[in-house]
Amino acid sequence: MSAITLYSTVDTSEINRLLPRIVEFGRRTLREQCVTSAAFIAQDAQQNTPAVGIGQIDAELQVDVVGLTAKGRKSRAKYPATRRVTIQKGVRVPLAVLIVMARTNPNSAYSRMTGNRWPLSMGMLPTGKGTAAARQAIIAGWISRMTMARHSTTHFLQHGWAPVIRTLLSDPAYYAGKSKMRINAQTKINPLNTLTANSDLGRAIIELTGDQCVVMGENAVGEGGNAVLDEKHRQALILHGTPPLQEAINREAATMDAKLQSYIDRQMAEEFPAI
Repeated sequence: MSAITLYSTVDTSEINRLLPRIVEFGRRTLREQCVTSAAFIAQDAQQNTPAVGIGQIDAELQVDVVGLTAKGRKSRAKYPATRRVTIQKGVRVPLAVLIVMARTNPNSAYSRMTGNRWPLSMGMLPTGKGTAAARQAIIAGWISRMTMARHSTTHFLQHGWAPVIRTLLSDPAYYAGKSKMRINAQTKINPLNTLTANSDLGRAIIELTGDQCVVMGENAVGEGGNAVLDEKHRQALILHGTPPLQEAINREAATMDAKLQSYIDRQMAEEFPAI
């Protein structure tokens, strides 16, 4: 069976149609309008791209994460200082165990599906009489590290917009009105996430040539260097990220259209006051 590759496009024709007119009647320069609108779109798309929560991750792995509060008591808090991963009650062989054991075999279905991105070595497990407890402790450590790693990488698709937003906000042409209001770039959507706004998950380019301005924002999730995982991430971004992006573009176009009409109405009232 041949591989199926997904592609997607978004429609920016309405914004392109409105841009010259709103610049003509509005307060922003062409660059200010392009940069500011692009920032609004990126932030909107980031907010509305779906993400898997920590609770769902634990449910799928069939584990429980119990933490210790500052006073040393057990807690179900999301982000305690110390966390302990345990197998859910009533589950004999959780998915978490099956995954870490599959990672010890580079030819397992899981390893092939992930491009052997997270290999583990069977050589780390002691064998022979009296080593069962030590072997179980090592496996438990694998499960704990895998679970915590998954906790720290939620909202992955959303983070591809963070470098875009950061670049656009730092540009001198970003202008959101008299208040100079700044968009809150969600570079730490998940407090456990180690990704930064300067990661290579995305980028923005602003080019001004003559009377033309081009602003490009790219969510580059799916370009990490592991061919198998990259393809899966790209497909996920296309499937789950394209609809929120198109909706964000449509909302910004509707806002621009409403502002343009307001500008025109105000100018008409000034030029032709009621008698």
